[in-house]
Amino acid sequence: MTFAHPPSARDARPVRAARHALLTATATACALVGGTLVLPATTAAAAPVKDPAASVPRATAHDITLVTGDVVHFTDRPGTAQDTVTVDRPEGATGGVKIQQSGGRLSVVPDEAEALLTAGRLDRRLFDVTTLVAMGYDDTRTGGVPLIATYRGGVTAPAGSTVERRLPSIDGAALRAAKATARTFWKDVAGTVPRARSLDGGIGKLWLDGRVEADLAESVPQINAPQAWAEGYDGTGRKVAVLDTGVDDTHPDLKGRIAAERSFVPDQPVADGNGHGTHVASTVAGDGSTYRGVAPGAELLVGKVLSDEGYGEDSWIIAGMEWAKAQGADVVSMSLGSQVPDDGTSPMAQAVDTLSADGGPLFVIAAGNSYGEFTIGAPGSAASALTVASVTKSDERSDFSSMGPLTGSYGLKPDISAPGSDITAAKPGGGYQTMSGTSMATPHVAGAAAVLKQRHPDWSGRQLKDALMSSSTPLTGYTPYQQGTGRVDVLKAVDGTVRATGSVATAFYDWPHGADDPVATRTVTYRNTGTEGVTLDLATDADAAAYSLSAPSVTVPAGGTADVTLRLDPSAVEPATTFSGQVLATDRATGTLVAHTGFALVKEQELYDYTVELKDRDGKPASGTVYLGVENDFYQYQYAVDGRRTLRLPPGTYTAYTYMDVPGDEPDSLGLAFLSAPRTVLDKPATVSLDASRARRISASVPKDTADTQRQMDFAVVSAAGGVVRSGYQVPLKYDTLWAQPTGKVTGASMSFTTRWRLAEKQVAVDSLDDLVVQAGSTLREGRRELATVYAGHGAAADYAGLGAKGKAVVVDRSDAVAPADRAAAAVAAGAALLIVVNDGDGRLSEYYGEAAGLPVVSAMRGDRERVLRKRVTVTQRAHGRFLYDLVSQHDGAIPDRSLAYAPDPDRDLARVDATYYGRTKAPGGGFRYNIPAYGPGFGFGERESYPSLRTEWLTPLRGAAFWYEDHSVLGPQDETLQEMRSGNDRVTAGRHYRTEWFAPVQRPRLGQGFWGPSRDAAGGLQFNITPWTDSGAGHSGSMPDDEYDTGTIALYQGDTLLRKSAGRALYLFDPVPAQILPYRLVLDASRDADRWRTSVRSRTEWGFRSGAVPDGVWEQDIELLQLDYDVTTDLAGDVPAGAKVPLGLSAATQEWLDEVTRATSATLSVSYDDGRTWQPVPLRRAAGGSGHWSAELRTPRTPGGFVSLRATASDGRGGTVEQEVVRAFGLS
Repeated sequence: MTFAHPPSARDARPVRAARHALLTATATACALVGGTLVLPATTAAAAPVKDPAASVPRATAHDITLVTGDVVHFTDRPGTAQDTVTVDRPEGATGGVKIQQSGGRLSVVPDEAEALLTAGRLDRRLFDVTTLVAMGYDDTRTGGVPLIATYRGGVTAPAGSTVERRLPSIDGAALRAAKATARTFWKDVAGTVPRARSLDGGIGKLWLDGRVEADLAESVPQINAPQAWAEGYDGTGRKVAVLDTGVDDTHPDLKGRIAAERSFVPDQPVADGNGHGTHVASTVAGDGSTYRGVAPGAELLVGKVLSDEGYGEDSWIIAGMEWAKAQGADVVSMSLGSQVPDDGTSPMAQAVDTLSADGGPLFVIAAGNSYGEFTIGAPGSAASALTVASVTKSDERSDFSSMGPLTGSYGLKPDISAPGSDITAAKPGGGYQTMSGTSMATPHVAGAAAVLKQRHPDWSGRQLKDALMSSSTPLTGYTPYQQGTGRVDVLKAVDGTVRATGSVATAFYDWPHGADDPVATRTVTYRNTGTEGVTLDLATDADAAAYSLSAPSVTVPAGGTADVTLRLDPSAVEPATTFSGQVLATDRATGTLVAHTGFALVKEQELYDYTVELKDRDGKPASGTVYLGVENDFYQYQYAVDGRRTLRLPPGTYTAYTYMDVPGDEPDSLGLAFLSAPRTVLDKPATVSLDASRARRISASVPKDTADTQRQMDFAVVSAAGGVVRSGYQVPLKYDTLWAQPTGKVTGASMSFTTRWRLAEKQVAVDSLDDLVVQAGSTLREGRRELATVYAGHGAAADYAGLGAKGKAVVVDRSDAVAPADRAAAAVAAGAALLIVVNDGDGRLSEYYGEAAGLPVVSAMRGDRERVLRKRVTVTQRAHGRFLYDLVSQHDGAIPDRSLAYAPDPDRDLARVDATYYGRTKAPGGGFRYNIPAYGPGFGFGERESYPSLRTEWLTPLRGAAFWYEDHSVLGPQDETLQEMRSGNDRVTAGRHYRTEWFAPVQRPRLGQGFWGPSRDAAGGLQFNITPWTDSGAGHSGSMPDDEYDTGTIALYQGDTLLRKSAGRALYLFDPVPAQILPYRLVLDASRDADRWRTSVRSRTEWGFRSGAVPDGVWEQDIELLQLDYDVTTDLAGDVPAGAKVPLGLSAATQEWLDEVTRATSATLSVSYDDGRTWQPVPLRRAAGGSGHWSAELRTPRTPGGFVSLRATASDGRGGTVEQEVVRAFGLS
């Protein structure tokens, strides 16, 4: 993992999941991320093959609550796209959840949001997990979903949210939907009853209140400011608002210069804790003797809209802009911006245009530091903003400076340039610092605007903008789309008497192009503030045939204006032309360029018809949402299609797909069909048919009697360059059949279509009924019994009057008139032993019956009603299954036009895993096994488990670079994670038999692939993350998300010198260590509650290692640490027999995922039976496993109830050592 700014040690903790009502047999609410490694059951069974791609095993976990109330658990495995995604559905959620992967971004989209997204009423970023984490909107860092709502009428906060601030400039408000009540908010805002606070009523659109950043990547003389000062123009009497990270108002260059200040950052004062704002403010108006700002006479208005950490929410910035205008600012300097390209329609851009509409102030805004074309974000995308690019001190383009055009509209941006590379200005606390970025260029232009405003106090913001642009110094070799009209020149702006329109609107021509395309005309106006008329010779800096003027010259009278028409002829340029240039005006009397105007012509590239046909199971036109993916685009686009829709698209490669409800095999069956056109190269008109009438049924069958607990459809097209268009769907249980449309063979890219099933032993079985679904919230009891049945209408309390339901299986018809919780309560009150709810619609029924329904509740298909109502039924209940199947059916290259039934032979086609889950006493748990494809994350829902337990699990061997990855957690009373165990990446072989153990002794500090590990970076920084509670399962890594940060410490020494000590398990050393190879020691102390955990209650581990500079060209390199592994057979409670000879194995080697694994050459072992007060050595013998393996035999005391503590050491003979002490490693029984 590479950290640009490593988080604190506490931030590195695994995120505690907000777990909602873990369910028994349906989609559960357990946040589980991880992987699996299984061990051979016998010596004859081969060990699973490790994934060679997993050489950097670090993983960082994030929880993200979406605006719908869904909680996404995302484990980011840096260096690979093979992450994991788990989604906890909120109470009352309907439909399924899709994951979409495009352009390196991952979105998680509940079905409930689909229609509003398609209608453009929701900001797509609300579901963009990649962006939400990057902005710091995961649940660890914020307790609310930050939103901006635009309103058609008055501002009203939906339930579950608060109005943070009103934003009248955009007819909107900043809202904060508390994540704990996000579901309440969603039901109110997305409800079907129009209200002032809903999207069907008063709210126009719901945006993410995104975060912007400071645009940080002999400048005053370079723009000729001192000459303007000499003429008496230094900004005196003008107000410049600096909206940034605040200011150090005690700095000598700024002291006494600030007329007003306000912080819009919650809980942070105006004082600059970052440095960026002080640097910017002093560039505008600093009056130091060494470094002076451009307008040292101006007054400053300081609005803190960026936090001390350098970011700000969109609503803070908008509120700051509104405040600056209210304070009478002439100029507003904003060295900030979004990294998301914008077309000028986002809330921040709208606010700039609204606040500028009446003549001022002039908003001077950074273009951004995203290097490439089409990278200018908001608010610099606003049409009225003066958007600033950066140049070096030699007037060359700064390579980091963002360039136009604006995305979508091809608007002409940036507007102007200024020095932004290596700019020295004030820093907080006194002194100066050098910084680079369009952030540094922007205050140069803002200062210039203040100086010009002093010269012309009656000018509007638009007039200032035109004058600064038209008087700037053109930059040779650069176009306006790259650097605006030129580098700002204060003296020319102040002294000039002729100014021109700064730029004109882009002439944009849609495809197709024809001879009748009209010539675009744009008016350029020249204004003369002098006392004498001026004759200007006019020309363009481009092909005169395409870009011509109505007159070769124009005379501008004193105090007057003159217009000239610029003609932009599309017929004179080739298709797909994107050109920007300038109209040049030269004073005929002096031969001096006095004004220039930017213009642009865009002749759209060719577009073709891309027609989508949508057909149902009968081949008739159907309606639905179709998703369209484009190679390397950030998002997939969605369109409402009613039978047929034609889109106009540029040449490219497109992927279209949809999910359609279809009839199943039975009259009351409900199926889901996946329909796709995987890859269409659009170089001519094309039609794709998404046709459910051609769909083939997908099914899985196994020998044992099972029920579906999870099903997934996963579809991906991967280009030769690695671009991914993917959709994964967690299929709702309501669908009883699955279908897929066959496709042709995909060429030019790889395509994969995968169906995943988890089939588990039925928790409730009723004879002769196959499609029962255990309802969420059910209370299950082990056993088998015969029950009489009785019918109770819709299940309301009144329906039980005189019924005699006690001890019986009660059958009810589902109805909206009776809520599930009320239905269950009535059955419990009547003494029912089982509640069977017959669905009133097609497909299966899955509802939520509350935290504790108090009895088992199952649903039956509508067509099974008569069979359910017979006199007696035999019911078998099992709270936790004894076996399961994790099955994957994968089709590569095409979905074949044949049966898609998957019926593997367990002995021949699957791998068998005997899984043991250890525990001292019965405890709830949760876990899941993810199939991780080569192209992206695995996904799923965690499922309820119980420890201790045994389970037999059959797995499909995965193909290629795919692997299985597993996670299990011990849960507390509120379903909080008490201990989490992850394992590494695993592949299994068909027909083989494996064993895996979870939470087994000896639990101790050990590195695994599930969490990021120790490394050294090229700057000499060191990072460590040691999971302290790892069980004996090979490749596992374990943690206690909360407790370990209060009960553990980690310390790093170089020799005997302490370098750093931290609480918890993670340590970061930011100060670089010497490049030479030196010896280091890492010491981890960990403890936990002995009453709760009983074993491994305390440990101390000390690693010795040698480290030096990483090789040239390498940013980060793993640090090798010897790991101790113990092999001891215990019962499920973690005990060995008292008074017995107990074999124990010991092994030591560096991390197994390293390219070269170093094994220990020597080792020692000691044992204690009094919790470490006294120790006795234990002889070791070299084991048959080869180097690094030893065996021993313990003679345990005869008295049960005690414990065995272990102390082991190992060395590799090359400076790598480990010494580990584990108190109460296992117990005696």
